[in-house]
Amino acid sequence: MSGATGLIAALKRTFNTFGVPEELASDGGPEFTSAATRKTLQDWGIHHRLSSVAFARSNGRAEVGVKTMKRLLMDNTGPNGDLNTDSFHRAILQYRNTPDTDTKLSPAMCVFGRHIRDFIPDLQSKYSPHQRWSSTFPAREDALRTRHKKAEERLREHTRHLHPLKVGNSVRVQNQTGPYPLKWDRTGIVVEVLQFDQYNVKINGSNRITLRNRKFLRQFQPEKMTPTSSQIWEDFRHTQKKDIPQVPRITQRKDIPTTTPPAHETHQMNQPRPSPINMDRPNPPEHTTIPSNTTSAPPQCPQPLQEDQQG
Repeated sequence: MSGATGLIAALKRTFNTFGVPEELASDGGPEFTSAATRKTLQDWGIHHRLSSVAFARSNGRAEVGVKTMKRLLMDNTGPNGDLNTDSFHRAILQYRNTPDTDTKLSPAMCVFGRHIRDFIPDLQSKYSPHQRWSSTFPAREDALRTRHKKAEERLREHTRHLHPLKVGNSVRVQNQTGPYPLKWDRTGIVVEVLQFDQYNVKINGSNRITLRNRKFLRQFQPEKMTPTSSQIWEDFRHTQKKDIPQVPRITQRKDIPTTTPPAHETHQMNQPRPSPINMDRPNPPEHTTIPSNTTSAPPQCPQPLQEDQQG
C-alpha cells in the first residue's frame, strides 16, 4: 500500500506498539494533508503540526532523524538496495542503544526502560528491567494466577477427565484440518509422552511424527489377525537363510543303555486280541454239505395222543 492508505496503516501499527501520541509533526506532504489522514488523526485525537515551507529548521527533529537514517542506509544496504541484511539490523540495534548527548538516554531506555541486547558486549546488569517494572512482577503474577484459575474452573465445568496414555498405545487421531475435519480416520502409536497432555504420535502408513493434545486422541485395541499361508510363505521367501533359526538335531546319548523286552513279552504283544463278539457268543455250527443224489424226507409231524377210551 502506498499514499495516504499506506501511511494510515503504518501509523496504526505504531500506535498499537507505542501508544497514541498527542501531537504529530510533519512537513505537510500530500500523504499527511490528505482528507483521509486528517480524518484519522481527528478520530484518534492527535494534533497535527505542520512545519514552515522551505524552512527545514522548523522541523529540526525530523530532519535529524532523516539524516541519521540516510547514513545507516548508505553503508548497510544490499547490492540491489535491499534492507533485509544483517548489517542493517545490527546498525539499527546499535542506534537504539546509543545514548543521546543531551538527555543521556538511549531510545531503548526511553521506551523499554533498559538496554536491548545487541552484538556489542555489555554488562549483564544493563539488560535488567527498570526497578519499577521489577516491583510489579509479584502483583502481576498474583493477578494472572487468579484470572487463569477462574478461567480453568469455568472451562472444566462441562468436561470429563481423560485417562493418560502410555508409550506404545494404539490411538485414533482426529483431523483438525484438511478436507475431512473432525474425522477419526487416522491411526498411530504413541512414541513419547510430554507435559500438559501432549503426545508425540507416529502415524501409521506415513510414519510421520505429529504432536497432538490428549483431547484429539482416542485409544483402541487393534485386532490380531492370523497370517494366511500365502503371507507366511511370502515372508519366508524374502527371509535370508542366515536369519532362519536352525532346529537342533536330537541325537541318542551313548551313555544310556538300550534294553529289549523278553521274548515271551514280545510274543504276547504280537498276539491279536480276541474279539469281544467271540467271547460273548458261541461259535456257529459248522456248515454240512448234502450230496446232490440224495433227497431229504420231509420232517415228520408229531402224532397227536389218542384219548384213553377207558376213561
